[in-house]
Amino acid sequence: MFRGASTLNLDSKGRFAVPTIHRELLAERCQGRLVLTVNNTRERCLWIYPQDEWERVEQKVVALPSFDPAAQALKRFLIGYASDCELDSANRVRIPAPLREFAALEKHIVLIGQGNKFELWDESRWKARCDEWLAVQTGEERLSVELESLSL
Repeated sequence: MFRGASTLNLDSKGRFAVPTIHRELLAERCQGRLVLTVNNTRERCLWIYPQDEWERVEQKVVALPSFDPAAQALKRFLIGYASDCELDSANRVRIPAPLREFAALEKHIVLIGQGNKFELWDESRWKARCDEWLAVQTGEERLSVELESLSL
């Protein structure tokens, strides 16, 4: 399980170093092979999957109905933007330019563990999203019924 948040830097070649806490698990689980793709919601961030997890997700997406416009859009984004990558010898991941552009990644980024995958955000976008979430918590917006019933 991937959890926690790490503030990182992108180098001039679009690479970031995977935090030490995640390296061993990624090496063990998928030999450092990852798949990067876009988040197909209103969020402008990337999803990073260990290759084995991505294969399960990809099978589910491919199985969606071919004539459903929403399913087709999901396929176009998730599979169309999917990019295979590997940790290099310095434990860095290179983010392809189209993915950096989609997520508007600048020098400062945030890697967020999401259990089975990571989210990768531009730091300023992440801070803005956190501010939006805090506004929900203070009552400016209502939580969904499912979230209101969640007991942690």
